[in-house]
Amino acid sequence: MPKILPPVARQRLPRSSVTVEGILDAAERVSTAGFDALTMRAVATEMGSSPMALYRYFATKDELVDALLDRILGRHATPAPGEDWVADLADFARAHRMLLALHPWAIVPLFTHPNPGLNATRIGELALGILRRGGITGGDAVACFCGILALNYGWSAFAAARSAATRIDQDPGVAIGAAIAALPAGRFPLTVAVADQMSAYGSDEHYEQALGQLISGIRDSAGVTDETG
Repeated sequence: MPKILPPVARQRLPRSSVTVEGILDAAERVSTAGFDALTMRAVATEMGSSPMALYRYFATKDELVDALLDRILGRHATPAPGEDWVADLADFARAHRMLLALHPWAIVPLFTHPNPGLNATRIGELALGILRRGGITGGDAVACFCGILALNYGWSAFAAARSAATRIDQDPGVAIGAAIAALPAGRFPLTVAVADQMSAYGSDEHYEQALGQLISGIRDSAGVTDETG
């Protein structure tokens, strides 16, 4: 009969070796399982440490989430400014959406932690600066900036949900398209006619179309009539 060895206890890191960067690295790894998985205990386990070691640096989970969001937002790929502010604004929006796509867990907490640190302010400053170049300032600029954020958060939430469903072989787009196609055409002729297109909701192509319409509206509100961007 083979000898059964006792389980090997996971060695904990000495308290002195726990750092803020190490905590955030572990928190990022944990967050790949979703925001609900991000707990102080889970991060401590990932580090091979104790939760109390984390509390020396972050008094609450909210403080940890703020620091992690600030780190993520610091990766916003700031586009180099060009001559066309409209094109720069579109590039800004795409870069922000890409950031959310790379970190889908962050979509939900960004709603409840809208200003987690200086990097969130830096992103807002960048957008306001682009809009100012087009003559859009004050409340009008804030409304335009919020419109871009709303589009990106909403679109990213759709895309994240679809991606998660696809991983378990339940593509919601296909299901929606099939359900719409099965509706009585006599009662919903316009909806049934776009069943195929509805199955592609959340696609990159649709995003570019929606973004183009939003940017065009912003451009027109600034009194610019050229077709660039």
